[in-house]
Amino acid sequence: MKSKKRWVQILIGIPLNYQDLLVGQLAALGFGGFLQENDVLSCYIEHHRWTHALGTSFRELLIRFHHEFPTLELGFYKRTVRDQNWNATWERSIGIVEATRRIIIKPSWKKLRARDKNKIVLQIDPKMSFGTGHHETTRLSLVLLEKYLYPGTAILDVGTGTGILAIAAAKLGASSALGVDIDEWSVINAKENIKRNRESKKVNVVLGGTEKIPKRKFDLIIANIDLPTITKNFSRLVKKIHPAGIIILSGLLTTDLTSVLNILQTHKMVPMEIISENEWVALAFSKTYADNDD
Repeated sequence: MKSKKRWVQILIGIPLNYQDLLVGQLAALGFGGFLQENDVLSCYIEHHRWTHALGTSFRELLIRFHHEFPTLELGFYKRTVRDQNWNATWERSIGIVEATRRIIIKPSWKKLRARDKNKIVLQIDPKMSFGTGHHETTRLSLVLLEKYLYPGTAILDVGTGTGILAIAAAKLGASSALGVDIDEWSVINAKENIKRNRESKKVNVVLGGTEKIPKRKFDLIIANIDLPTITKNFSRLVKKIHPAGIIILSGLLTTDLTSVLNILQTHKMVPMEIISENEWVALAFSKTYADNDD
């Protein structure tokens, strides 16, 4: 017997590297399923929940997103579809990501390939949280984390999402990693991924913002978030890093770089390395020598 349940499916024309940024905002509107493909993001919501008010909110969201990324042409198509096995459809869309030379990211249902032998494997089932490795900002973060993390260091991951960076830090040799996130669903998802990767002894995640960060200091802080959040919390992050520690920032566009460098100068921080992929950048920096005497 065929299912009579109906869904509204909206297909949005948007490049793959921007899709993760839009998914979180759509989830906040009530969309409960997503399928990410090349240049097309499909999102789903129960038919009875698609109201005139929700349609208006959806269009306003796309307008705001277009203002933030004016070079994008965001077209969409809406249709009604019958119920189906959404999990199977979603799982087929998620593949293995070669994030760095040493690190690969895979969902739990994908088998390892022969060429993945001896690599660090991060098993991440993303659900609705950001951080699958498909986005440039996650890969850039992992590249810098792999380079600047030393065994035995204590790590803070701000805006942990799926927990991928905190888990990676543990597998790279960190003695401990603390993730914080303001989204309850992300914290639940991160804890599942931590358990899946058998890193519960090293990695912990708490719900909340920077106010939830303990009074102690960290050897390395990583924040893959956005410029407004970085700007708002920068002073607090600087206070939480050891004098010889390193901070890694990502989630930034190339157009954000001037603003970030100005913030670094104001706080007497020195950029060590800046890397980029497409229009996204990540940077590592530390305190100046003079400031280390404090």
